[in-house]
Amino acid sequence: MADINCVCLVEIKDNQLMLVKVRENTKYYFPGGKIEANEAPIDALVREIQEELGVHLEKHELHHMGNVIGPAYPDATMTVSLACFKSIKPIENFSAESEITEIKWFDIAHDDAIAPAVLEFIEQYNQGLLQ
Repeated sequence: MADINCVCLVEIKDNQLMLVKVRENTKYYFPGGKIEANEAPIDALVREIQEELGVHLEKHELHHMGNVIGPAYPDATMTVSLACFKSIKPIENFSAESEITEIKWFDIAHDDAIAPAVLEFIEQYNQGLLQ
């Protein structure tokens, strides 16, 4: 069981992942955030993406890819469970909102600038374990 339960939006375009950086953090991770008490994961995702990217997601257009458990960032002594969703429609007209300081596209490969749980996602995705 993970210490922290989160949702994230996985946006893949031309074999690249869209990742975000928050405030002074040095690692990039998926847009999304913590699931609040009594909140369904899909509702948390819609809320978080509106806050972080200024985009309204339609629940019926989201697909749950699976869950990934990995080291939390920045506190790697804890674990995080990421409920990973993708949109069946490309995400467009997004911008860095709220706590997001940067949006960047990364190749689907290992990169030292990517948070550990995202690297776990990449490994499982490349193995075909997440669809």
